Amino acid sequence: MKNRILLVSVATVLALSVGLIGCGGEEMAKYNLAISSTEGGSVTTPGEGTHTYEAGMVVNLVAEPDEGYHFVNWTGDLGTIDDANAASTTITMNDDYSITANFARGPAIPLKNPGSFVQMTIGDIDSLDPAWGYDTASGEQVQYIYETLLFYDGEEVDQFVPVLATEWELLNDNVTYRFKIRDGVKFHEGGDLTPSDVEYSFERAMVQDRSGGPIWMLYQPLLGLDSSRDWDGNIQVTFDQIDNAVEVDGDWVQFNLVAPYTTVVFYEILTGPWASIVDKEWCIANDEWDGTEETWEDYNNPDRGDSCLYDHTNGTGPWKLEGWEPGVEIKLVRNDDYWREPAPFETVTTRFVDGWTTRKEALLAGDADLVCVWSPWISRNYSGLEDIQELESIADLNIYQDLPELRADAFFFNFNIGSDSEYIGSGALDGNGILPDFFTDIDVRKGFCYAFDYETFVEDGWLGEAQQLGSPICEGLPYFNPQASMYSYDLAKAEEHLKLAWDGELWEKGFKLTLLYNPGNPLRETACKILAENLAKINARFQVSIQPVALETYRQMMLSRDTPMFLRGWFADYPHPDNFVVPFMHSDGSWAERQDYGYRELDELIERALRELDPAVQEDLYYQIQERYYQDAPSIMLAQPLGRRYFTKYIHGFYYNPMIPGQAGPLYHMSKSSS
Repeated sequence: MKNRILLVSVATVLALSVGLIGCGGEEMAKYNLAISSTEGGSVTTPGEGTHTYEAGMVVNLVAEPDEGYHFVNWTGDLGTIDDANAASTTITMNDDYSITANFARGPAIPLKNPGSFVQMTIGDIDSLDPAWGYDTASGEQVQYIYETLLFYDGEEVDQFVPVLATEWELLNDNVTYRFKIRDGVKFHEGGDLTPSDVEYSFERAMVQDRSGGPIWMLYQPLLGLDSSRDWDGNIQVTFDQIDNAVEVDGDWVQFNLVAPYTTVVFYEILTGPWASIVDKEWCIANDEWDGTEETWEDYNNPDRGDSCLYDHTNGTGPWKLEGWEPGVEIKLVRNDDYWREPAPFETVTTRFVDGWTTRKEALLAGDADLVCVWSPWISRNYSGLEDIQELESIADLNIYQDLPELRADAFFFNFNIGSDSEYIGSGALDGNGILPDFFTDIDVRKGFCYAFDYETFVEDGWLGEAQQLGSPICEGLPYFNPQASMYSYDLAKAEEHLKLAWDGELWEKGFKLTLLYNPGNPLRETACKILAENLAKINARFQVSIQPVALETYRQMMLSRDTPMFLRGWFADYPHPDNFVVPFMHSDGSWAERQDYGYRELDELIERALRELDPAVQEDLYYQIQERYYQDAPSIMLAQPLGRRYFTKYIHGFYYNPMIPGQAGPLYHMSKSSS
């Protein structure tokens, strides 16, 4: 890069800066303006170098780019520049100033539609019903339209600010939570927010409780259950239990928990999209549950499109729904009757665009303010890393990197493989297969863990946009232990453990097994290849083949326990270790149950950690749990992704809180302008 400043003699500069004596003997103040430019252009007015002007004089500035470049901005002493982002502007001389005109390669990204925010992402939403949706895309739109009682304070994941509640209190040893409901708030359709709406919203969610949905997070603290139904699908709760869990007391709404609960976890649950407040009267008028005991079972476990709220909305949030064309886009418009300051964008449009080239071109043309950029997928399906590297060199983009997502990925061992699985060869330890309980041997699991090349996985699978983890508790969660034990790539240690496995029989006979991945998923494919190749290096009789299968087949093989190993991740529902150790380690957890891992002692440790109210004791318990995962080695613990955001330079105010759904971030607190 060049930095051109025309040089003048020291004597000349001193003379100019001292100033001259006016006609009446008064000293005339004068100031110096030093002007330079970077590679790619020049300052034509008043020219580059050092110029002297009388105090208060307004000086015209004009920067002109060379061919193939564009003007970016002025930097330096900008206090009196009229517009630092304009190539043609002015500066008022109230002091000595030094400024630089900056240029960058390629065309400038223009500012378009300053009153609108447009993002392009991949994947449509499931539902606009707060109690039904459980995907990030749905949650993002719901939180633009609806509001919760409280929300996270800026970037903090364990501190909260009031939203539809103005204050709250805890009673009866953390069993009773009371929230005072804000007055003067209106729903989009004109109704007034009341405490009855809040009670109805939570009870409606518990009544609905669709299979595979998010409402287990309300059932656990309020009723001590995971669902309104048992494993056979039969109703296991009464209406009185639901009705008594949430009650109105004047201007307050009271939650009656079944037992003491970690306070911060309950608050975190109340910030989620599933805890959004709906208008009771409007819902009933639109054929939703009428709030009575007589009808509640009729509304339990609905299909996705059964509810009016699937594609109709009526919230209190800063934006309201204008239209949703599934698979194409969803558009929101500003709520002009919002109880806080008006939203910064008149419209918010989310377009669902799978093609990377289309998203990239829209960003560079200014037609999109934010686009989804997932490097591992783009690099394998388009132009390698060239497109991403091109974006990183464009000055008109604001790029945020290395944002730790609250997500943990692991390559799980199946402790109880189906005996008729076609992926375990002979089904015996005879050199031509493995036993269904192959991974119950701790030395097999530790040998596999040491045989995995974690650095290569991060570089080849995630293209460097991830970091290795030692346990399911990832960075950004309370009680994450940065010094937690973790496995490393060490073939000597792998060999040591595999020689001990199955009383030495495994080393002598070898084994055969097949690992599955679904095409289009670079992480699963990369993990399978790394493990297969490294095990073969240890012992030629260790034969691991990899096989592509359709995504639905992959899921079914995992559920039926027919695959020896499976790679899955977990995204945070709420930012607490409990939300990760339960699915990974509790015998009833989503992943642990599928691999048949877990035992009573560990379950009790996990349950005790959640109930513990002393932070110091709770930290010690979660540190023990992290070490237990390392010692048990129930999976090859892989990585935590590091996210990125690609905005045009016109979007301001972004900050990162991993619990805000979607990529746009705190949109209500952001803005769009040239300055």
